[in-house]
Amino acid sequence: MPFASLRKRALILPDKKFPAEMRVNDRSIKPNRAMIAVTYGVRQFYLRFKIRVRQWGHLPADRGATVLITNHQHMDEGETITARTFFLHPWKALVMCNSRRTFETGFIAARLPWSARFTRGLNLSGLWARYSILPVENHLFSRPLISLAEELRAAHGDLPIEAILPTETLAPLGLDGCSLSDLWKLPNFARAQTWIKVAHLKQPFRREVLENLRSVTERDLEAIVDRVRTGATFYVTPEGDFSRDGRMHFMRKGIVEALSPFADLWLCAVAYDPFAHGRLSMLYRVLPCDGAVDIGTSLAAARPITTSALLATFLIDHPETFAVQDAVRAVRERLDSLPGNVFVDPELRNAPKAAVVNALKTLGKRGTLTIDGEGYRLTEQRIDERFPHVADMIAFQRNMLDETLTSAQRI
Repeated sequence: MPFASLRKRALILPDKKFPAEMRVNDRSIKPNRAMIAVTYGVRQFYLRFKIRVRQWGHLPADRGATVLITNHQHMDEGETITARTFFLHPWKALVMCNSRRTFETGFIAARLPWSARFTRGLNLSGLWARYSILPVENHLFSRPLISLAEELRAAHGDLPIEAILPTETLAPLGLDGCSLSDLWKLPNFARAQTWIKVAHLKQPFRREVLENLRSVTERDLEAIVDRVRTGATFYVTPEGDFSRDGRMHFMRKGIVEALSPFADLWLCAVAYDPFAHGRLSMLYRVLPCDGAVDIGTSLAAARPITTSALLATFLIDHPETFAVQDAVRAVRERLDSLPGNVFVDPELRNAPKAAVVNALKTLGKRGTLTIDGEGYRLTEQRIDERFPHVADMIAFQRNMLDETLTSAQRI
């Protein structure tokens, strides 16, 4: 569909009511497999220049209702995993979900502020339906003001903003005298992205939003269950957000528990090797969930162990200055001590010295390591621009390894 035509169909003018739930829950819109294939093909061709992907295991071709459960570390992993799953068995329906913020008017403008003049009235719910993406509410206690405004305006019309927010919450926003529809005007749009706690809404709007949250969550879950019952494969990240310290977030159980009575559960355990030279190295394993322990423990234990994880542990525990051979020896010793039920990157297992030397060179180029006499020394420059949500990638990798080994012991 040409962009102009799509925009004409999706544009919501600021002085109209937003029938948001009708759009978001419109099940009459069918997925477009041709559109999915073309988009995945183009995007995966592009991502090949950014990410090196290695995969072990895959879903069976003759599967019925299936849930593919994965952990979450990087913005491109969901697209990569679902694309590879789609192209492996393109005749199998593949369903995923995304935050309801994605389905709200102005989503693109909020993420690409330079485009706000043209896209702040654009709602892409119909497009996401074509890609077989369903909404799920993942912000239970606070939301952007404009999100709350869209919901309340659909129910009550164009109220003055003072009617829904108390003075102490509204004053810092500089939106005095505005109505709900004014939030989509260009001068106000950026400020309307401010996150507001639901508890700060005036009554009766606070009660209405909380009641609507329950009903919307039930409808979201019902829509997912309906699709999976037809034999679809559902891709889900129960963590809900990226890991920021290497440890997985609490695994939300609602969706998986609703699907597990009739669907087969599979794990997709993801790890990265960010100290590897060149493109970002992504490794993941697909394997059945045996239910012996909880899903979070199973996922953590199944993640591949990488050079980055073992080297990070050495870097945190090492003397202030170390030689290359010290790092190589420490990684080899740790490799030899790993339990037999963990999965180690075969490239690391086969050539640990080369893997460690290349990782040290990469960290040196980034400024994470600096030359100190005849050895290296760890600096405070520990970020990786490919993971903007991670403040310390060294600690991240060490924490992930600790969690993986602890989970493997439980199994």
